[in-house]
Amino acid sequence: MAREQDIVDAAAEMFHRKGYAATSLQDIADAVGILKGSLYYYIDGKEDLLYRITSVIHDEARANLAAAREMRAPADVRLRAFAEGHVRSFTKHLSKIRVFYTEYSSLSPERRRQIMAERRAYEAFAQQLIVEGQRHDVFCPDLDPHVMTNAVLTLLNTLYLWYKPASDPPIDVVAAQYADFALRGLQCEPGHTHAPRRTRGARSR
Repeated sequence: MAREQDIVDAAAEMFHRKGYAATSLQDIADAVGILKGSLYYYIDGKEDLLYRITSVIHDEARANLAAAREMRAPADVRLRAFAEGHVRSFTKHLSKIRVFYTEYSSLSPERRRQIMAERRAYEAFAQQLIVEGQRHDVFCPDLDPHVMTNAVLTLLNTLYLWYKPASDPPIDVVAAQYADFALRGLQCEPGHTHAPRRTRGARSR
């Protein structure tokens, strides 16, 4: 419903500006232009709004993962699509992204566990692509896939700290340059001689 979406959007903006703890339901009701009591028609409490914000971000992540997984292409091509899709999703929900990364610890333990399980699945897919690329000599086999997964995702995830749509380059340009940077970092230097291939599997968190 449009009113429900308005409430979630207003909560995301308010949580971003004031912080989750400092924002009251009255603040959100005032921002939407309804009585505080009317909020309870749509939500059970303030945490519901935070959970819905994080759910929007995870819906985007699941869609990005599914799109990359369904591609019939080498690992580096799929990782590029995965990275670019991740970056492009930020401009759709920039305030929600910022709230997700700064406030998700305010969720109940049960909801945090769910969020973390979904994040681990996302990270595992990225690591799987890196391992596959190493197996086919697309990525340098000497690199630790767990370390590289964290490096790539940290690069992508910190976009929200600086990106301003009104003044920075278009998000498609940023997405392509981020993906270029990440993939170059996974390749061996020219003339590099591979160390013996590791036999252990990729670590997961």
